[in-house]
Amino acid sequence: MLSQEDLKELESKLLREKSELESEIQNVEKTAPDFGTDTDSFEEESDEAEEFSTQFGIDRTLKERLDDVKAALEKIGSGAYGMCEKCRGEISLELLRLDPESRYCRQCKQVG
Repeated sequence: MLSQEDLKELESKLLREKSELESEIQNVEKTAPDFGTDTDSFEEESDEAEEFSTQFGIDRTLKERLDDVKAALEKIGSGAYGMCEKCRGEISLELLRLDPESRYCRQCKQVG
């Protein structure tokens, strides 16, 4: 069982991560390529499309991580934080310190 001190430490870490992810998402969205009619060649259009694809993938990954962080924060609020979603066992403090948004215990992660 996690102590109140451990929960506060992990919640603080999650809140910092949430803020960092939100900033990263804003930066990625600000630097999205501008698809206009100003391209001079097919190669330039191809380069823009490739850049868009890369940034879209980064944005999507960041948003998925942000969703995981938000879910972990909700679990702290509801008292369900630190419980494995598969086996309903306890997620170790060691694992939560490494991956505070973890949804699974070490054993279920290995099987999974």
